[in-house]
Order: sequence, then structure tokens, then C-alpha cells
Amino acid sequence: MAAIATQRSIKSRFSEENIHASNTAIEIIFPKGRTRDAAKFFIDWLKKRDGKATKNAVSRFADDLQSNIYSKDGVEFKYSRRNFYMTILRTLLDLGFISKNVPIWDDSRKKTLYLYTSNIFDIPQRAPSIGFWKQAYYVCKKWNEMFK
Repeated sequence: MAAIATQRSIKSRFSEENIHASNTAIEIIFPKGRTRDAAKFFIDWLKKRDGKATKNAVSRFADDLQSNIYSKDGVEFKYSRRNFYMTILRTLLDLGFISKNVPIWDDSRKKTLYLYTSNIFDIPQRAPSIGFWKQAYYVCKKWNEMFK
């Protein structure tokens, strides 16, 4: 029964009405509450780093998130490290919004670093006419807009 409820929530989350009503891709991917807020903190943090971060930097971010470093509307915000990795980062990786272990040459260190990077999607000027591809187009377009 839980699987049926999950399928319904995914369908409603990725409905055309919900996609158009949302301001960002994060509002579509993470529909409510603290998870959405933690994801917004992560995306803002990642944008400050040009969409790239080492595994150690992401680990420090997760520690900061768990240690009440961030605040929302003047109230300290705490989100567990485990939930960040299992819910937010895993979802973004599974859906292809973030890539893991992308090799990037670091001139200052003279070695290759393996980073988490945000993906910017090469999408056409016009949306496809129907179905899944149309919905995916608008989600990807909102994701691209967050990183431009």
C-alpha cells in the first residue's frame, strides 16, 4: 500500500500543473518541509562554488547543516547529515541533476580532483509537445535557471 501512495505522490509532484506553478526545480523535486529547505541551502551553497565541490567540502556542508550553522527566517535550522546524504544528495544524483566523481584538473595542486558537479542541461528552445519529455523539459529548464 505504501508503494501505491508513493507512486501517487510522485505523479502529482511531476504533474504539469505543479511544474508550472513551481518557481524552482527544488520545489518540484522536494515537495515539502525541512527537506526542501535543506536542499535550498545546499543549492545556494553549491552555486557559490560555481556548481562544483569536493567530497570533503560536501561533507563539511553536511556537518554544518547538522550543527545549526544555517538559519531560516531567523530560526536556527538543523538537518541530519544522514538525511542529507540519503534523501537530498542521493535524489539529485539519481535524477541526474548532480554528477559525482567528475575529474577536473587543478592547476594549483597539479593533480586531478574528483568533484560533485551540477549538470546544466542542453535543452532545445521549444518544449516537446506532449508527455514525459515536456514535463522533463520544464524541470530541466528550471534547474538550468537556478545555476545561471
